[in-house]
Amino acid sequence: MLYNFDQAALFVCLTTLAMLLIILRFQKRSFSSLLFCLIFGIYMIGVVSVVIFPIAMPDPGALEQWGFRPSINLIPFNFGNCFMYDICVEQIIQNIILTMPFGFGVSFIARLRARDFVWLPLAVGLGFELSQFMVSRGGFHALDINDVLLNAAGVWLGYACFRAFAWLYLTVTRRLGVKPWGVFAYIQDVVSQA
Repeated sequence: MLYNFDQAALFVCLTTLAMLLIILRFQKRSFSSLLFCLIFGIYMIGVVSVVIFPIAMPDPGALEQWGFRPSINLIPFNFGNCFMYDICVEQIIQNIILTMPFGFGVSFIARLRARDFVWLPLAVGLGFELSQFMVSRGGFHALDINDVLLNAAGVWLGYACFRAFAWLYLTVTRRLGVKPWGVFAYIQDVVSQA
């Protein structure tokens, strides 16, 4: 039996996100900060829907037939199980694009230093792969070092885009003499610390 990301899973994710936002508001986070947490949370729900689902579960009577059968590749840059070049390239691009928003947006919800982006991208990629490993029954998911590295590359690229955005934002606001307010003041604060 396959469990896809359906309305029930979406409801659980949105409820969890709403509770997290309420907790953050009680911690005196600004509305601008909550807005960016909401956007990042919606992105993470999308990631969960792609990375974790579908989850294959056996029928209760067939549990003994369903062993834990993960597919594991620990050899970097070994794409041996990919027979069609276009599909391989598409999977590489998708793994990178999946985590670029993380690299760009995480600075808006957490105060990170540039040196944190030495270990954080690898932790994100490993976290995604380990979560797939945990639900890898029936051959739907695999633990692949290439995915870890490609997800990490996506986070690094996203962070590079954030740094470029921060430089551009600060340059434009200073040259134009703009005094940001509201959400733009929050963006100014975040990019100033980058």
